[in-house]
Amino acid sequence: MSAKKVYESDRAIDLWRYYDESEPLNVGMIGFTDCTAQVKGDYRVERRDCRFTAIEYVREGRGYFRINGKEYRPCAGSVLVLTKGSDHVYYPDPEAPWKKDWVMVEGKLPEALVASYLPEGEYCFDNCDLSHIFDRLKTLAEEIPLNYIGFVDNAALLLCDALASIKNLNRKKCNRIALSIKSLLDANIEGAVTIEEIAKELHYSPNYVIRQFKEQYGCTPYKYYTDRKLKVAQLYLRNTDMSISEIAERLRFADQHYFSNAFRQRCGMSAGEYRKKYASFFDARDGE
Repeated sequence: MSAKKVYESDRAIDLWRYYDESEPLNVGMIGFTDCTAQVKGDYRVERRDCRFTAIEYVREGRGYFRINGKEYRPCAGSVLVLTKGSDHVYYPDPEAPWKKDWVMVEGKLPEALVASYLPEGEYCFDNCDLSHIFDRLKTLAEEIPLNYIGFVDNAALLLCDALASIKNLNRKKCNRIALSIKSLLDANIEGAVTIEEIAKELHYSPNYVIRQFKEQYGCTPYKYYTDRKLKVAQLYLRNTDMSISEIAERLRFADQHYFSNAFRQRCGMSAGEYRKKYASFFDARDGE
């Protein structure tokens, strides 16, 4: 089995000798890393095509984490998920060296749990308190020579608990992300903002922005944005004497023809018909 390089700052329990490939879960190593006493700053872990799954919890300090082309800045309360098959590198910030717990696992169960509980392409999760999980793992590890199978069974429950906690916290985070996207769209109803601009503002990919918004609100940001503009257009048609072309320009539609088509699709009538039906006055220029 693959072995982790153990640094002077690592305190590890090596369990690979108990490895059984027939089991759905194997716990290879449990450890604690304290880089605060290091003076050389040579703690750096780098792997390609990682042979196992690892979960690491930062208790104190901060560091740098790059995995599969994505970069993170983990700090106290962050959880790093190192997936099997990933390319990754991580090391502590010399200005605030981290202290972190970690566990290395292998088998079909951890792979399935990671795929089921965590969002695809995300590997670092902030504000997750997993201290109790690692405290319990260490306590159970003291009994390993007597009952490894019992230890693994309990470790499986703890692993599931840890990933479920991350999932629940990530769901709340996603809700906040979706709300931030909505706020940016609402603030630009009379402007023009793109998904790419929103993604850059929030530091996420456009696909991630679209996915989080759709999960929360049931439609894409583009559809929501267009619908909100058309709702405002209805208000203008009912309550102002702006012409249809002025409304289209005010709401930053590409042109009046595009606005008119979008309005008819949404409301089942033309903008001019809508004004005649619902406004107390209308401009004769608006006949369509």
